[in-house]
Amino acid sequence: MIFENLDFLNRLVEKNDLDAIEALRKDRPQSVRYDAPFVRSALMLSAHRLRHLNKLDDLEADIVVLNLEDGVAPALKPLALRLTGLFLAEAKSIRSKTVVRINPLNGGGREEIAYLNTVLPDAIRVPKIETADDVEEALGLIDERIKVHLSIETKEGWANLSQLRVDKRVEAYYLGVLDLLASMRLPQRIVHLHNPTMHAIMTRFLLESSVAGVLPVSFVFQEYQDTEAFENWCLLENKMGYHAKGCVSPAQVEIANRVFIPSEEEIAWARRVVELFESNPNSSGFTDDELGFVDEPIYKNAKNLLELAARMG
Repeated sequence: MIFENLDFLNRLVEKNDLDAIEALRKDRPQSVRYDAPFVRSALMLSAHRLRHLNKLDDLEADIVVLNLEDGVAPALKPLALRLTGLFLAEAKSIRSKTVVRINPLNGGGREEIAYLNTVLPDAIRVPKIETADDVEEALGLIDERIKVHLSIETKEGWANLSQLRVDKRVEAYYLGVLDLLASMRLPQRIVHLHNPTMHAIMTRFLLESSVAGVLPVSFVFQEYQDTEAFENWCLLENKMGYHAKGCVSPAQVEIANRVFIPSEEEIAWARRVVELFESNPNSSGFTDDELGFVDEPIYKNAKNLLELAARMG
């Protein structure tokens, strides 16, 4: 909990006293943040809700996305922006990577970036990206110390997916599936665990993000009370090769953090493969009674798995 008592802030919020909130922020040093070595969960928080913001330093999510866009009424967006700055400054330490989801560049996003450059979140998430030129503009506006995340939620952005990582500062893509389907004029009913079109969308997003060298974050499952369905989505995505999922509740974070880790059996297999392959340095491949045939691609896959497990601690 960042503030022990929110009464004084509630009064400022009720009066919409942006200057007083900003004055509070300027008196605070930068908070200490920890960049999660391995991302499994990306929790969305509405940046105008004090009770949610006040838990920022006590969340288990690997990424926390402070949302200024959807779910924040236009009249409340300036307030949400300044509350974001205040809580990021006030927190003594935050275990999550902090990302601020701004509004579209032509819908207030440019002005929000100018403010956030003085706050220095870990990353800024830019919505409604359509072309490489959009990304170039965002990079030019955002302080070089801040990473850039992109929401893929329009058919134009989808068509240009392979061209959007124009700089190494772009480190993550988020699949905004409902907006994407609306843009494509596809029905939302295809968001079903066994729908082949949904599988095709998720497969392409995963592969093109991975080829580009960015983290693919799978879509947010809005039915936050249906934890069984959410876990089934996580299990499917884990099987596909994902390891990061958008979340809207701490319960979803707990599930994602539990599902998206290599199993003990996988780690034991990888260790055995690496041990045997490295003990046969002059061999291009061999057959083991337990593992079957092991060659260099299998060895590299095992090494990757062990490196992943090591990053998770």
